[in-house]
Amino acid sequence: MISHADTISFETGRHPGKTLLLIQFIKSKRLGVRGKKEPTSLRTSRFTSSSGFSLVEMIGVLAILAILASFITPNVINQLKAAKRDAEDEQLATIAKGIELYMRQTRSLPSTLTVLSPDYVPIALGQLTTNPNGFLRYYFVQPNIGSFTNATGLSTTALADARFVLITHLAQNVNPSIITDVDFEAWWNTDETGNPDLKIHRRHVGHMFQFLSLSANGGGGSYAVDGIPTDSGGGTLVPHIRYHLTGTTIGLDEANTFSVPETQFALTAEAGYQFDPDCAAGTQWRVISSGCYSP
Repeated sequence: MISHADTISFETGRHPGKTLLLIQFIKSKRLGVRGKKEPTSLRTSRFTSSSGFSLVEMIGVLAILAILASFITPNVINQLKAAKRDAEDEQLATIAKGIELYMRQTRSLPSTLTVLSPDYVPIALGQLTTNPNGFLRYYFVQPNIGSFTNATGLSTTALADARFVLITHLAQNVNPSIITDVDFEAWWNTDETGNPDLKIHRRHVGHMFQFLSLSANGGGGSYAVDGIPTDSGGGTLVPHIRYHLTGTTIGLDEANTFSVPETQFALTAEAGYQFDPDCAAGTQWRVISSGCYSP
């Protein structure tokens, strides 16, 4: 109850003679409520609910996280492995392109991967010869063309063997042994789908070669392929029917010993010439299946 003593009466300038009652809280009652102690159990309950998790709740959360991790972690690991395998496929393809670039510019096959760095494959030597997991990469040319030189060229039957492979494994050094064509075929035909960490990049480079036929219809003449001369010495030239890398320089000379060619060109397409001593000087090297002509 509010007694007369608990009210304040005052005059206002706006309404003279009027009084307003301001009801105040009874101080003794307010102090009494504030001064009471809360039960320990109530305070503990409030602290727990407003300030964090109980031990049981924390154990439950950790258990849920452990279960989720058991499902998520293997999937993440598998995705990381798949990404490494894809990256290795791309790296082997880059190295293969570097081998082709080397062949175009030097007109020869690289003897090892090390000769490719850094001019033909712009990566450090250590990163070229080993995969990201630190295991070796291996490079093999088909043994049948292992002794290839561009001046000699490839025979018509050997063109199909113009191949190389790059082999690596993301979990171990495979140490492949390729000595014979049979060994090469075995690796070329290996199905690595059941072993995703084994990577084999196969490349056939027959498209990089052009056919050249040189022959003679009588004694005399000489020629040079990629700067290496072949002289007749006055006899009849042995037919040269081979494949050479695109861009190979061909020189045809009417002299019995090669010196200054009357005809010289870069081999960019199939070409065939025959030496014919019955044609006029300056025209004795003629296109096969054509008569004597004026250059």
